[in-house]
Amino acid sequence: MPRIVIIGALVYDMVFDVPDWVQPNRAVHARRLTISPGGKGLNQAAAAKRLGAETVRLVGCVGDDMFGAEMVAALRDVGVDTAHIHAHPDARTSIAAIIVREQLPGFIGAPDASRRLSQEQIRHATADLRPGDVLLVGFETPQPLVEYALRLGRAAGAATMVNPAPFFTRDSFVIAYLPLIDLLIPNKLEAQLLMDSETDDVDQLGRGLLERGVGRVVLTLGEAGSILYEPGGTLVQQAFPVDAVDTTGASDAFVGAFCVGLTRGWDTRRTLAFASAAAGLTCAKPGTMTALPNIREVDRLLADAQLDASARVLDRRI
Repeated sequence: MPRIVIIGALVYDMVFDVPDWVQPNRAVHARRLTISPGGKGLNQAAAAKRLGAETVRLVGCVGDDMFGAEMVAALRDVGVDTAHIHAHPDARTSIAAIIVREQLPGFIGAPDASRRLSQEQIRHATADLRPGDVLLVGFETPQPLVEYALRLGRAAGAATMVNPAPFFTRDSFVIAYLPLIDLLIPNKLEAQLLMDSETDDVDQLGRGLLERGVGRVVLTLGEAGSILYEPGGTLVQQAFPVDAVDTTGASDAFVGAFCVGLTRGWDTRRTLAFASAAAGLTCAKPGTMTALPNIREVDRLLADAQLDASARVLDRRI
């Protein structure tokens, strides 16, 4: 069975559900606080494993402290391979405060250990990659290391996948390695940053990224669903209707689920629907790793959705 290798961050998340945004010299009392392991790399790895992936390996760094130890233990509990997660004695585990108002999150990050990832660590973790495996890298990883990992993945014949989040600034460096990416999964803002464009025309963004060398693009649009762009045309997936509580982990669930579909050899339609269902279910619970659904929940939602044509993939081939 093909394996999923994810290079990303482990971040201890503190999610505050608030009635209003914090203002200078003012206090806001949270309606709810959820504390759990997080970080996009960790969430994507946990999501893939909970959704049925046979082998998921996470490559990253934590501090030699209780937060790091708790996150590694949580990953082991769900079956993720943690052999390539390094604990640094002179670094603190990365922490994030996630402020959620009306289901929309804002982030305050304190990265430390997650920045200690090295080429040597990536090289060792990817040394046994083979054709059919999936290599996923996110932008929690420094740009030079993203390109380094993609080159190793491409040389090994693995499917290379990038989720360009979090994207802090327009970075021309990224454009140089877009042709190394078999599958790119950005949201609209990330696609705009990659294209250095302010257009709201999602088709222009998706096709523009294909023209710059990406193999396929899945543009995620929140409650508007997602669109897959490939050289032969497009597929549109409408979002599954759920009572949203917290959207923080939805994109990570989507990406992790898409990895599962790739390793199982599913067709594009099935993979896109599976990923969308996983993302929708994640929105219905507070927190990040704690909100990720299992495969039984996703299968049940997909089965129920067969009665609702709006939840199916729509064909927009061109």
